[in-house]
Amino acid sequence: MQDEFENALAWFRAAPARWVDSAERNLEAGAEWVWGVIQGDFNEDASTAQTITGTVISMIPFVDQLCDVRDMVACCKRIHRDADNTGNWIALTLTLIGLFPTLGSLVKGCGKILFAYARKAALKGGTKAAEIAAIKVLNENLEKGIAKLNAFLDRPEVRKTLKALHWDNPYKHLAEQIRALRAQVTVGKLLSAFDKAIAALKELLEIVQKWGGTGLGKQAVALFELVNGVRKKADAMLGKVLKPVQDWLDRIARRLDIEADNQYRAYTKAANVHRFTRPKAEAEIAAFEKEKPKWVDKTKRVAHEPAQNAPVKNGWPDLDPKVKPGEKHPLAEAYKTFEEDTIKPVTIPPGETLYRVVDPGSGDNSICWMRKAEFDKLKSKDDWRRKFAVWASWNSNGEFVTYTVPPGKGLNVWEGVVGTQRHEANDAYKLEGGAIQLVLDPSDLKKEFLGKRRSTNWGYSSFGETMDLTGVPVLTNNWFEKK
Repeated sequence: MQDEFENALAWFRAAPARWVDSAERNLEAGAEWVWGVIQGDFNEDASTAQTITGTVISMIPFVDQLCDVRDMVACCKRIHRDADNTGNWIALTLTLIGLFPTLGSLVKGCGKILFAYARKAALKGGTKAAEIAAIKVLNENLEKGIAKLNAFLDRPEVRKTLKALHWDNPYKHLAEQIRALRAQVTVGKLLSAFDKAIAALKELLEIVQKWGGTGLGKQAVALFELVNGVRKKADAMLGKVLKPVQDWLDRIARRLDIEADNQYRAYTKAANVHRFTRPKAEAEIAAFEKEKPKWVDKTKRVAHEPAQNAPVKNGWPDLDPKVKPGEKHPLAEAYKTFEEDTIKPVTIPPGETLYRVVDPGSGDNSICWMRKAEFDKLKSKDDWRRKFAVWASWNSNGEFVTYTVPPGKGLNVWEGVVGTQRHEANDAYKLEGGAIQLVLDPSDLKKEFLGKRRSTNWGYSSFGETMDLTGVPVLTNNWFEKK
């Protein structure tokens, strides 16, 4: 173990000088260092560099074990102070999931980033309330975790690892791993991981007791008793937070699916959009905090309450299709884009032209459209974003496309008022809605009746930033063929 211990020391700046400088390897200094690492609590204000660097070094043997024990101890301390706080038990659950032996080192490293921000939210906003509140707590910092994950995957050493593993699409692979992990999350597996972490803690504390002074030895005994006290309550409490954590893992997998699609989109017979990128959700919130644009509101008011249930009518698109885990459908939860009690089935007659605002990376054949009368009302990008409730992270616009309903029986669509949209990264920000939209099934569209793309003359930027469109085909139709 001493070689592993010295390897760990080399990766921590806090390694005691008495250990590094002494030819005799001052054992008491080593014990103090181990004790200090175990006592380390979560850094709630970690910078991007700190978070990513911490993830990289935690993938090193022995250091990995120390980091796991440290996080477990930090959770147990919180629970010892407030054992009824759901957030504290959620944080412990996320820590224990990270200890599952089936996780490879890279998957575990990526998971640590995503879990770190959910755990931080749980510890900050822990709740004794119902399950739905617990899920809200977990979702609060998901976009921050995704942003840090993107930065982690862009590191040169990580990119080399991805190449060696043949991960041409890391987001897709991670989504698959998260779904596999979610299937394993049971109380029994969590308790097994807890017991192994306690065993590792015991081994480390034995070093502290053996090499440290009397004072450190007594503190080590007290810490071990504290952790064992939490373990005795874990059987019941982990069961209470199991479902919210499982639901959150499902949400992560779906979010990674979106990232995989955005970053590595590949459609047959589709125009190459050269990875036209929209602002990320977190970057969008940062822009709002710096200078709020007039098309978004920071308010508790909901002008048009979104629909809670999908309407059903034979022959019309299913606005709440049932999909298997891991599968995507363009109409999934589409009813939530409407205001409550305004959705109605209509048939657009042959010859009528519909309009859709897009950016170079958008598909022409998607679900959201509008009639010409609504399009003509739009005098600016601000009008469109506010009234049709479209976040910059969804669509940067700059272009529009038309579709003329072909001869025949017409096109069955759902029509209604656009509901107010809350931002997924910070629900204090809202888009008002209020325009009249159409939602249809893209499979009902025929490519030959699609018009050419034209410019909205609103530009492609979202916040006035410089947009580099070099190599990006603009005003080019993107008809996404179903795979």
